[in-house]
Amino acid sequence: MMLGDPGADVIKVELPCGSRSRYQHPLDPLAPEGLSRLAFQVFNRNKRGVVLDLGGQEGREAFLRMVAGADFLVENDRPGAMAACGLGFADLTRVNAGPVYVATSPFGQDGPYAQPVATDITLAAMGGMMALNGDGDRPPARVSVPQCWYHAAAESAVGAIVAHQRRLVTGEGQFVDVSVQASVFWTGLNAMIAHSIQGADIERNGSQLQLGTITLPVVYQCADGEVVLLANAASMPKVVPWMVQEGVVPAS
Repeated sequence: MMLGDPGADVIKVELPCGSRSRYQHPLDPLAPEGLSRLAFQVFNRNKRGVVLDLGGQEGREAFLRMVAGADFLVENDRPGAMAACGLGFADLTRVNAGPVYVATSPFGQDGPYAQPVATDITLAAMGGMMALNGDGDRPPARVSVPQCWYHAAAESAVGAIVAHQRRLVTGEGQFVDVSVQASVFWTGLNAMIAHSIQGADIERNGSQLQLGTITLPVVYQCADGEVVLLANAASMPKVVPWMVQEGVVPAS
């Protein structure tokens, strides 16, 4: 999607059974079967689609013909799965001298965790994201909406563009190894450098907003429940004095 939105011609390859994401909730009750998955429609916009059985000779040959004229290939199978089908990076360089091959997997292509399957909550925990989410007196909590693979998708798109630039310089194909866990780790960049900048680590603090050495509440009780107050950097100089004046936060 991130490559297709700017204008790349993207083709989504699905097995004959179709992508499982076609049938996951939430669904549009008025859409035809296979097209009702709302997230599927969002993330697969600006793409063409083709159905191939990569386990059969005919499907592999059709796939190789597509690769021969392609600039990028993005896959998210288990490490070694494409090579086992004769469609790994080394195989594709025989039909395309300079492909950018982007492989996205839970923990990268090698190492002790390369092969096990990982859930979103596992990747959120091992990527460090959960250490920053939740209340300080309770165990860590993952972000409610699964998002680890979304972060990895963004890193994959960036990696593809960087590898493309490298290919333009060298004329050689490039293999991009993207780890979901490593991608999640980088979402906590502000926490990594917090102690060096402000002298204290960022800790789990519920719904409190931590801005350097200042901690502000963003959820306030009201007559019929709660209200969430947020402000961007441009409006903060106006909002913070008001909050101090009204006693929402102490002047200190």
